[in-house]
Amino acid sequence: MILDDWARDSVPSAGRIGCQHGDVARLPGILICEGLELRRWDPAFTKPMIAAIETSFAELQQWMSWAQEMPTVDELRQVLLDGQLAFDADRAWDYAIFETETGQLVGGSGLHPSNRPDCFEIGYWVRSDWTCRGIATAATSALVDAAFSDLGEITQIVIRMDQANRASAAIPRKLGFTLDHEEDRDLLAKAHTGRGYVWIQHRT
Repeated sequence: MILDDWARDSVPSAGRIGCQHGDVARLPGILICEGLELRRWDPAFTKPMIAAIETSFAELQQWMSWAQEMPTVDELRQVLLDGQLAFDADRAWDYAIFETETGQLVGGSGLHPSNRPDCFEIGYWVRSDWTCRGIATAATSALVDAAFSDLGEITQIVIRMDQANRASAAIPRKLGFTLDHEEDRDLLAKAHTGRGYVWIQHRT
């Protein structure tokens, strides 16, 4: 699976969404790219997202803190509702990734504020049976473009992952991010090593 620790392992726990930036424009509800649609979180996506998580659960457990236990339908529905409210309030922007031709939910991506008002973080994951098709790269590229286009305060975007997560690290490299530094990280999932990479792309 291609995935990231998604903004310091904050998904799908949408309660940790950072500070509000009330003077930035809201991102579009749908982003279209290379046979994919990124659609803002909606409780209507509960069933297909549960299916995607179940299919990918063994691999998600390796990297995602929230995947140490399988979320229930009710828990996931609440997470999607919280994410919907956060999107409306310009506090965080989470999307489900759909493959256009089949209409299948194949992963997720999100943009979240960091501890700096000019810096935002992107995370992503792809359903295990849809990896190696460029989905994470295309979705991340679309989200980067939208963020720099629509969020006026933003000067840089960060992607973080555990050093052992080589599949995730390939995404920022492909998109021209710079490996800025390494950092210590908490051990929150089975494959975490305690060391992470921090990739940065600056507004041009």
